[in-house]
Amino acid sequence: MEEPRFQARALNEAAQAIRNTIVGRLHDDGLNHHDVQFRVKTPESAAEKLARRGQDGQLKYPGGLARLDDLIGVRVILFVESDIDAVAIALSSQFICHDDEDKTAMMRKNGGIGYAGRHLTLEVPAINPPTGCRDYTGQRFEVQIRTVLQHAWAEFEHDIRFKGSSGDNAEISRAFTMASTLIELADQQFVNISDILKRVQAEGTIEAAPESKRLDAGTLQSVLARAFPAYRNSKENQYDWMVHILAANGIDTVSAAEDWFGSMDPDRVAQIMQYRFSPGQVRVADDLLLQSLGESYVDATKEVGSDTNREHKLRSRLRRLRTDRDGD
Repeated sequence: MEEPRFQARALNEAAQAIRNTIVGRLHDDGLNHHDVQFRVKTPESAAEKLARRGQDGQLKYPGGLARLDDLIGVRVILFVESDIDAVAIALSSQFICHDDEDKTAMMRKNGGIGYAGRHLTLEVPAINPPTGCRDYTGQRFEVQIRTVLQHAWAEFEHDIRFKGSSGDNAEISRAFTMASTLIELADQQFVNISDILKRVQAEGTIEAAPESKRLDAGTLQSVLARAFPAYRNSKENQYDWMVHILAANGIDTVSAAEDWFGSMDPDRVAQIMQYRFSPGQVRVADDLLLQSLGESYVDATKEVGSDTNREHKLRSRLRRLRTDRDGD
């Protein structure tokens, strides 16, 4: 059987489609993230990896390119470390998961210091593939999930140790160890801040915006914080997106939004949708509006935003909501 050839253009197209699908999934689930990046391994890097041999002299990857899971690499960069598990669950739900290794947890358990990361090996499924990835079924790829601080540390360390000439210097190694400890402490404080914010919202101590005020991203965040205190904050630009979604349905003031969301039961929708983790406030709002308005909501909002697959996703979610209602 002829060995498949390295096709950089096809891999780049697949990587872009996978990246777009992941961004869409994070948006749909309301998972707050900083960035999603991708890279495609160069032909030279792939050839070097294929030439590697073990201590026994045998090739480590005798299957050729078909055995390399990291021809495409994706990096998901988050703000809060506690969101890493939710992202791993979301991606494992959408793609086939062949491997899920929490190297950071293993390192900390063994008393180590530094960044190791959460690494997933995923595959685009042949059955029910994501809409944007239908041409790339069977394509495997690796995903690294890390926080902004972990990302900064890892990128700087890589430049020093692998591109510089002083990576083995003992003084530099000690400084990196100290920096990694501080980053771990900072990540813990970011989680603590996030938890405090959720508690403050749950206690209702956030001052309400004037009800007559026109709705914008800031006032909507306050409205949803009061309406859904048990759910996580969404990414800032998602609140702006939801403002446009609401406007398309005639809801453009704080008082109108308060009336809508104050009368809805988010826990009922959560039970129907069977979220595998706590979704963001914007995702909950989207599902509640979909449940209440049905087809008219799909028609009014299917082209709001940049997600070209939104109509398909909305109709799929609406079927779930209707199936449960019909079952009652």
